[in-house]
Amino acid sequence: MMRIVKRQSNFTVLSSNIRNSQMAGKEKLRVKSSFSDDVVDVKFSVLDLLRIFAGLIMAYCCICRFFIGSWYWQPFRRHAYTEPQSPLEIPSYWFEKHNNLPIPFSADDLSNYGSNSESHRILLSVKGHVFDVTSGSRFYGEWGPYKKFTGRDCSRLFAYPKWDISVLSRDCSHDLSSLTPTELERVDSWLQFFRAKYPEIGYVESLP
Repeated sequence: MMRIVKRQSNFTVLSSNIRNSQMAGKEKLRVKSSFSDDVVDVKFSVLDLLRIFAGLIMAYCCICRFFIGSWYWQPFRRHAYTEPQSPLEIPSYWFEKHNNLPIPFSADDLSNYGSNSESHRILLSVKGHVFDVTSGSRFYGEWGPYKKFTGRDCSRLFAYPKWDISVLSRDCSHDLSSLTPTELERVDSWLQFFRAKYPEIGYVESLP
């Protein structure tokens, strides 16, 4: 009699364990199913949006720093200008080197006055007009973002819109033959800008 009771007791415990295991398995399935069926709503707070915006600004600054050497894109820092009341003062260096002004430059001559020239003078040409931009060495010097425009005539690049950053990766060219009237106006606008800001010391005799 005692053996029967003991066996029944063991059977009861075993049945209970099996039932608990089955219930646990069902519970796991139920939990897993509930997670797969739930739709999680994602909401952004104002602080989250500000963080995203700040991250985008930081990424933009890093890209500008890497490609153009400045923390932000400054398209030649062009501002509204007025015609100077008197001609801009020409550095004495040019009077010591040349008897007469304006100075005629060949393309090879002009290339000697790039962003890292030995003379420490920096020249830039627009439509054949040569300007001494040494005073703007922060922008046109060896580490300046616009050094590619120096020591040559890159008039065609001035035809692009003001905020077109791709201009910094395009090839330099003086050829304006295929430009539209709007693009030619942009080039003329930049020519007036340089005339108002930097001394014009000469011209390019011939361009290849």
